[in-house]
Amino acid sequence: MLIKQTRYRLFFILLFLSCLLVTHNSFSVDTIQIFVERISLEQLLAQSENIDSKSLSDLKKKNQLLKQFKLDQLALTLDLTSTPVKLKIDLSKLQLPQPYTKITTLEVSCHDVSFEENKFSCDKGRVSFKGLFKGIAAQQITSADFLINYDIADDDLNLTIEQFNIGTGDLSFKFNLKGDRWQTTFKAKNLDYQFLNPYVKYYLSQEKKTDIIDKLENAGAIINFSGQASGILSSNAGNDGRLDAIKLTGNLHDGHYEYGDDLAEKLAFDFSFNLLHKPNKKLRTSASGNYQVSLSIDAHQGEIFQNDIYIVLNGNERIRTQFNYQSSNSINFSRFELSSKGFFTFKSQGKVLLHDVLKLHQLNAQIDIKNLFGFNQAYLNNILSGTDYEELQIEGGVSVNADKKNNTIEVTTRFKNFSMAFDETISLLELNGKIHWNNVDKSHKQKSSPVAESQLSWQELTLNHLPLGASQFNFITHNDFLKLTRETDIPIFDGALHINSLEVSQIFPQTNPQANSQISQQAAHNKSEGFTLTVDGMIKPVSMSLLSSYFDWPLLDGTLSAVIPSTTYNEKHLTIGGALMLHLFDGVIIIKDLQIDEPLKDYAQLFANIDLNNLNLKSLTKTYNFGEIEGRVEGKLTGLELSAWEPVAFDAYIRTPKNDKSSHRISQRAIDNLSSLGGASGLLSRSFLSFFETFRYDKIGLSCKLKNNICHMSGIEAKGNSYYIVKGGGIPRIDVMGFQRQVNWQVLTSRLKAIQLANEAVIE
Repeated sequence: MLIKQTRYRLFFILLFLSCLLVTHNSFSVDTIQIFVERISLEQLLAQSENIDSKSLSDLKKKNQLLKQFKLDQLALTLDLTSTPVKLKIDLSKLQLPQPYTKITTLEVSCHDVSFEENKFSCDKGRVSFKGLFKGIAAQQITSADFLINYDIADDDLNLTIEQFNIGTGDLSFKFNLKGDRWQTTFKAKNLDYQFLNPYVKYYLSQEKKTDIIDKLENAGAIINFSGQASGILSSNAGNDGRLDAIKLTGNLHDGHYEYGDDLAEKLAFDFSFNLLHKPNKKLRTSASGNYQVSLSIDAHQGEIFQNDIYIVLNGNERIRTQFNYQSSNSINFSRFELSSKGFFTFKSQGKVLLHDVLKLHQLNAQIDIKNLFGFNQAYLNNILSGTDYEELQIEGGVSVNADKKNNTIEVTTRFKNFSMAFDETISLLELNGKIHWNNVDKSHKQKSSPVAESQLSWQELTLNHLPLGASQFNFITHNDFLKLTRETDIPIFDGALHINSLEVSQIFPQTNPQANSQISQQAAHNKSEGFTLTVDGMIKPVSMSLLSSYFDWPLLDGTLSAVIPSTTYNEKHLTIGGALMLHLFDGVIIIKDLQIDEPLKDYAQLFANIDLNNLNLKSLTKTYNFGEIEGRVEGKLTGLELSAWEPVAFDAYIRTPKNDKSSHRISQRAIDNLSSLGGASGLLSRSFLSFFETFRYDKIGLSCKLKNNICHMSGIEAKGNSYYIVKGGGIPRIDVMGFQRQVNWQVLTSRLKAIQLANEAVIE
């Protein structure tokens, strides 16, 4: 009632003028002028006879803005001689509340004024003024055409404003107020956001959204929209007014913003927005803040650089969402869809609780990327540019379905002909299958359905350049734990890696110190922490000729096989629990105590001990074109340490085994090569022994202890300051001596390379 009384009071003067017109036979008046020097809206209301002190006090408490409305030098002129009657209002200054500025030189004119039986109308109205807006717009003249009709008896007000210019754009709307209910239709054309920005920032500051205010400082756009809205001014229960519905459609172009390193340019999209009030049936009043909201956005173009991620909008992107807002308690999303035609679709529905913080209470979401190649080209390449993963290439399809209820999460991921290549060292061809996962910790008795078995298969997998054949994995995974459920073979050339068991624990980084219960028994036995992979299996014999040919090594005969129990990869450290056994050169090479730090990196660190058992020298020297040597050797490399795959330390020897019954013969070329390693060169070719092609020997041996880049060398026996590398036997007798006890490692390796190159030239 208070608002109605106020509205009647504002039209009191117009009613008085109407009476004068009706009684024109008694009065002869041509022009009526009213001049007011200064008045505030608060004073006007206070002088009303129909507003008691208590109502006025309540009004002041509800709306402190009244104190900020002040009018200076108001002049009202009514021309009764014209047909139709004309009305003109001039105002020097109107002081407005924040965030609006004052209005000056206000002119309002009606070229067709009518008073009929409690009805007032103004046709062909025109208004112009300066101010209202800040910045450049404050100095511009704002104008508009309007029409107003007011039926006092029915309390029905209609207002139409056309082409209300705001900067380079304009706004038109129709407004109807009948009783406490209002409705409006509106349309904006080429509205520059720069004119709206000060007011958006002001209202955000009232909500203490300072972070958003800073981001909008350098934002801009040109906006077009049209729509309608309705609501009530007050409820029957005396509550504040309420918005009942909004329907809004429009478009935005030339959108941009810049905040720190984040920016966007050339944004353009269409949008529509609908809001509908839904009364809460559980409450007696209809003023509860329950709303059904829908939003639709269709992108046309734009470039976005946000959080070091660069995205180019190609015009296929769109957003569809619909949700119910329930007062300040929760938001129920019945639909949220983000898609790009031909590339991907993301759909979800759920419930968000709004208490002290946002809490996702319930969620069902699906992601479907049917064209990963197109998705990679359109989005992922730009997103990953400048990162370690910018060379990632993918194709095929992948889909993810996620469900969250209370604190339980279940996720199913499906792959269809998924292929991937990265950095020429890792690739995957045609991965198919599905992964079922939930966040249930099996070490605690949580009530949930058992996780379904997952299955993945691929046609080819390449790890660190090593090709692995088609295989299939069956496993279960939950929380941060994965376990193989069936034995499997992964083909390697003509052999295979056979896996008896495999467990992975702490897949995800632990933020809770008590969340270590998923470590497998074997990993716990090894006292490992963090991400841990434990595998037990064996390597079925792999032909070394195929392996060496693929990696462009010297051609090797024999096979590689191994038993690998309790092998663990933990926190970037690989530890082989068993021994690798290589059947090479008609003998056996056993690699023990193998550990590798950062095995997938170029700067990997390797530690091992190696045993050489009964190797055939003829096969060995033939492989490396060293010159032919017949006989057998044994040896050890202890404390082997590689850094970036280059030797930095070891203690090694190779020698003829005791009681070796094999034939011991050595070629002239092999003698020369061994002599060069010991510090002498070409001695045999300068003596009469150069006429012999081969010689018998008793035993052979050489050792090197590498430390601080120096190889401390010795042979099978010492002789003064020198040492025997080959001790002759038979006639003619030939001994090969070493004279250098300490040799720089780079010098020694360069000698070996020179021997290899020279022998290759001889073969040619």
